Amino acid sequence: MAMTLDPYEQQYQQYFGTAANGSSKVNIKQNEDSQTQQTPVNDPLQASDTAAVIDPYQSQLDQYSGQLASPATALPQGQTGLQLQLQQPSDSNPPSMNSWDSASSSSTTTTMDPYELQYQQLCSQVSAYPSAYSSESPVPSNSASPTNGAGYPSQQQPKQQEIAIPVPEPAPVVQSKQEEDDEEEGLEDKFLRMVSSEVAYKKLKGENPYALTDIDVSLLIQRFLDNIEDSTQKNNGKTKGQSKLKGKTSPKKGRKKIVVLGTGWAAHAFIKLASTYDLRVVVVSPVNHFVFTPMLASAAVGTVEYRSMTEPIRVTNPHIDNFVEGRAIGVDVVNRKIAVQLTKLSTVTNTFKGLASDAPSRLDPEPVLTNIMYDEETNVIQRDAAIQGAGDVIELNYDHLICAVGTGARSSIVPGAKDYCFNLKTSQDSKRLRTAIGEALEFASRPDVQEYYYANEEDKMIAKNERQRRVRIAIVGGGPTGVELAGEMSDFFEQVCRPSDGAFQLLKDDISIMLIHGGAELLPAMDQELRNRALVALDEQGIDLRLNSRLKEVGRDFVKIFEKSSGEEETIPVGLTIWAAGNAPLPFVAELLSQLPESAAGPGGRINVDEWLRCPTPSEDSFGSVLALGDIACLEAQGKYDIEAKALPQTAQVAGQQGAFAARLLNRGYDLQQTPPVLPELTAEEGYSILRLWLIARGLDEAPGFAFLSLGLLAYVGQEEALNQVTIGDVPLFNYSGKIAYALWRSVYLAKQASTRNQALIVFDWLRTEAFGRDITRL
Repeated sequence: MAMTLDPYEQQYQQYFGTAANGSSKVNIKQNEDSQTQQTPVNDPLQASDTAAVIDPYQSQLDQYSGQLASPATALPQGQTGLQLQLQQPSDSNPPSMNSWDSASSSSTTTTMDPYELQYQQLCSQVSAYPSAYSSESPVPSNSASPTNGAGYPSQQQPKQQEIAIPVPEPAPVVQSKQEEDDEEEGLEDKFLRMVSSEVAYKKLKGENPYALTDIDVSLLIQRFLDNIEDSTQKNNGKTKGQSKLKGKTSPKKGRKKIVVLGTGWAAHAFIKLASTYDLRVVVVSPVNHFVFTPMLASAAVGTVEYRSMTEPIRVTNPHIDNFVEGRAIGVDVVNRKIAVQLTKLSTVTNTFKGLASDAPSRLDPEPVLTNIMYDEETNVIQRDAAIQGAGDVIELNYDHLICAVGTGARSSIVPGAKDYCFNLKTSQDSKRLRTAIGEALEFASRPDVQEYYYANEEDKMIAKNERQRRVRIAIVGGGPTGVELAGEMSDFFEQVCRPSDGAFQLLKDDISIMLIHGGAELLPAMDQELRNRALVALDEQGIDLRLNSRLKEVGRDFVKIFEKSSGEEETIPVGLTIWAAGNAPLPFVAELLSQLPESAAGPGGRINVDEWLRCPTPSEDSFGSVLALGDIACLEAQGKYDIEAKALPQTAQVAGQQGAFAARLLNRGYDLQQTPPVLPELTAEEGYSILRLWLIARGLDEAPGFAFLSLGLLAYVGQEEALNQVTIGDVPLFNYSGKIAYALWRSVYLAKQASTRNQALIVFDWLRTEAFGRDITRL
């Protein structure tokens, strides 16, 4: 009889990789009348002259339990049951199981196969299979079938029996309607997420995901036209109040009063473009100038001077109504009033106090604040006259409040960091840091830490360790500010420690820079290749990189860090600690949020705004009167290659573009209480307006929402090497590092200066540094 393979067993063997060659099958042929005893074949059943076929579930159970598969052959394909012919085993080879009953003399009764019983119990599906084999074919009686003493059939009766074993169909997996819907929805969501990403979709099609054809040309055209408009609007009203665009020779009557809080990137862009013919602009800030913040690190080591990268606000737009040097401390959104605490001159002119970090900072609240409260009936600000020494408080009314106060250092999250860390947010911070670096070099050059003043080796070692501590500088934060500061400091120390003419060449082997970063890579906003290059470049300069490390505590002369990978804490003696790890909102932002609905509260203490930069207000009449710009504004936008919307980054690019956008909204006269904002009805007094015709021709009778146009990221890493990630919008153009990237970095920074005056001063500072080195004079 030819041996075939049961289809169930074939699938099982294919699944487990078993060779379907029938090697485990035994086909024993024997004459029906023969009394010869058969050799056991690793199974309690012994086949006779017909082929022995085993239940496929027995084979599966054997495979599962690690036993050898029992011999079996399969029925021809298409047969619904297994025809099993069994020869009763002899008493010399009894089966090893006790579930078999002795056969009767007239017929053999077969109970459930023990292998199948175990299989059913194992799968907890006993009810899915028959409780015993049913006989579909007649079973011939055998009256001469004696039994042995153990109750098993004797081998003297080779009479065979034919048993039909029905094979149950596999039970189909039944899913509920809810499960089917969930599975279908899950697959649909995965597919939609895939095709909703431009990058993933193009990769699926085998195309380049980043192509020049993806550039939003319409946005570039609109920006070009906006720049043409800005070049005329920023001079509007600056010549005897004339407006050439509107054909007027005197300022507009009933101009809206705009109060601008801050002098950072967003506020500076707004002030520069604001039309003083249409608007009365009052600026409130603790500092009276704009500073080019990306070059603060250069100013901290003397590569450029502070005044070369700053511009007074009164020079930015000489025709603003006024500049108030003070700090906003209270606001009444419903009645459109703001309270301003004027800066005390004694605070401004205070002097530095050595390395102690208690020198004044104009962004921090003054030590003594006036007790401010509002009268519920008259809404008048009252001051507590009993408190002496506080600056005067004034009240300003506004039609629109431009809140662009920026952020402060987030050093309060680490114990001791606020008291002992230097920051790098303002020109004053840069000046303090430059003074501190000079003092640290002088402090390490004093005789008390020179080895040759001591006789024994122990004192010499103590003096050396203290000298090294005084010039060990820790920078906290691996973002652009921290990386650029590390690179600038490396250049500075290399110059002042040169063996030939270095002013502090004796400290060459003692000075060290340590960069502490909580992430695994520096510059996380840049592409992978640039992050890797930054790591290599700083490491080649000998900077001690502490990645995956969290700052735990800062003291006057130490820092305590926690290594995430090893879980160990380390206390490191340092001379200076500089915080460049993150930003936090200023106190006024919390005051403003307390006056706004709960929906205005964004992540990280920021203010949620819509696409026209308006924040929610408690009443309809006040809606559109408060605009939040820059670092304090949280505006979600979805890029071309992004799967979902995310908040715009807190960068100078975003802030500057938002400031210019807000200036255009107010210059054009959009009604900000409506959504979307629209141009107002043309009054008889207006008569003729080139600007209105220009806007209608461009289809801007309704204000477009803010759209951020990214131009890339730049970072300096020292040794005249920079990193450039150049993009147009969401489309990356190229990444580059090295000397050429350094030239591009300097070119961009030079072009972005506030005025031609600043550009000339910066170029002069660079030439001076190359020719004569950095100035180490402490003034």
